[in-house]
Amino acid sequence: MGGIAAVELSLVILPLFVLMMVIAEASLFVFAQQQFDLSVQRAARLLRTGTFQEEATGADPAQSLRGLLCGTGIRLYQCDEMRVDLVRTATFAIKQIAPAYDVARGDWAAGFGTQFTCPSGGGIHVLRAAVPILRPFSFLDFTGQRMPGGKQLLTATAVFRTEDYADKPCA
Repeated sequence: MGGIAAVELSLVILPLFVLMMVIAEASLFVFAQQQFDLSVQRAARLLRTGTFQEEATGADPAQSLRGLLCGTGIRLYQCDEMRVDLVRTATFAIKQIAPAYDVARGDWAAGFGTQFTCPSGGGIHVLRAAVPILRPFSFLDFTGQRMPGGKQLLTATAVFRTEDYADKPCA
């Protein structure tokens, strides 16, 4: 009886271990993505209402926005690797949003994270943020956005119309 149990255990243990790794990594990514989405939505609210401009300290507004997105508390990503674009658009058409990931290169899209347009009252704006996160089991890639160094790219987007406030500088 002991030999049969050992054979059965050896047949079951590897798939069970792989399943546990997949569940652990998926849970990690779901939590990190939810945390990142929430920080982008909070930043978008401050931009939408003009609070971001009212609280401007004279520092670089893109850096201030990045700091706002990082917030406080536990983060599963490095804030210094985060890239943010904030642009004004004419419509709510999503086709105008530049991608953060270049599939051909397997890395950042050229020019992503270089645009910052201070929001103006009544305008339509797109806030797009992306950050790489370390993958514990990088061989289990299921997203197609693998970054160098065994990392995975998380992205979050908010498209919003600002309230009708008087234009204020972001810096």
